[in-house]
Amino acid sequence: MTPDDGDLSRLLSEHRATMVTIIAVVLATDAAVVIRSVRRAELPLSVSLAAAAVLIVVATVVVVLDTGKPIHQRAAVFVAAAGPIATLIAHEQVTAELHAHTSVWTAYTAGSALAMLVLRGRNMLAWTGTAATWVAVVLAAGGEPTAYVQAVVPMVNVAIAAVFAAIMRPTLRSLHHLEIESTARAVKQARIDAQNAERKRQLNRLDRRARPMLERIAAAVPFQPEEREECRLLEAELRDELRAPQLSTPELLAAARAARQRGVEVMLLDDGGLETTAALLCTRVRHVATRELDNVRDGHITVRVLPPGRRHLATVLIDEQNGNKRIEIDRAGTVTVTLDRVATGRSDDQSGEAVASCVRHVD
Repeated sequence: MTPDDGDLSRLLSEHRATMVTIIAVVLATDAAVVIRSVRRAELPLSVSLAAAAVLIVVATVVVVLDTGKPIHQRAAVFVAAAGPIATLIAHEQVTAELHAHTSVWTAYTAGSALAMLVLRGRNMLAWTGTAATWVAVVLAAGGEPTAYVQAVVPMVNVAIAAVFAAIMRPTLRSLHHLEIESTARAVKQARIDAQNAERKRQLNRLDRRARPMLERIAAAVPFQPEEREECRLLEAELRDELRAPQLSTPELLAAARAARQRGVEVMLLDDGGLETTAALLCTRVRHVATRELDNVRDGHITVRVLPPGRRHLATVLIDEQNGNKRIEIDRAGTVTVTLDRVATGRSDDQSGEAVASCVRHVD
């Protein structure tokens, strides 16, 4: 059983109106007990009485408002300790209450908080607090026989709460499992809806961009050279959007189209490295790729977004007639350019080719 699938914490910590109502009812009951005990024992209003009452009130509020499921350990320890501490603070009142045959109000009100602690899933601490409150009452009364009976009041409250929680726990566990199943179904349905929406968006995009050309093909009318070129460019652009979704911005796609029109072979690849990358770095990668696509005049260019976890985010490989260029963009946004240029030189007795290489970093 997980910490929150079989106790009443879920019912006591999810609805603010319910929590406020519980606090109001418990504190009103505690106030009635305090007033009755003070009047029957003819106790004077004192600092110790006020301090003990404030401690019990705070413990009651904490045990209800704590957001843990079950209640957090520190909060539970505070609630369990509130009863015995409040009894020891007001220890001079205990004997008078016993002689007046009225309730020891610190024990009774602490019992209410401890009963709530049981419902919040901290049974052991609740019983420990109950035993400590019983000992505190007996000590404050100096061992009077009636104290042993009066100190049992918190035990009764905690026992009733424990029985109630035990009865409700199977029902709450079933409700929790139903909630999990309902959430799983909602997540699955949301995923299906998202897939359908994306599929519809892609179909609409394809219909909007490719339908005119497809209708032209279906008409079986011979294509002009410029129309064949448009078909080639459109097919390549649609492939780019499928293979490299993170690179498919209007500016980059326009640059790729223009490069293809100049006779450059363009390849855009996306292995997912930009999906979890900051927007600024994504923009930098696209900017570098667009710039290189605008500058290349012949040969072959490959723009690739690398898989997640690599040292570099993306690479741009350019193979031109006059040499090669490799551009790497790392996760810090640093652009490294490696050039391999082919230079032709002639001496008095021979002609030959030399390869000039350089590496430069662009911040």
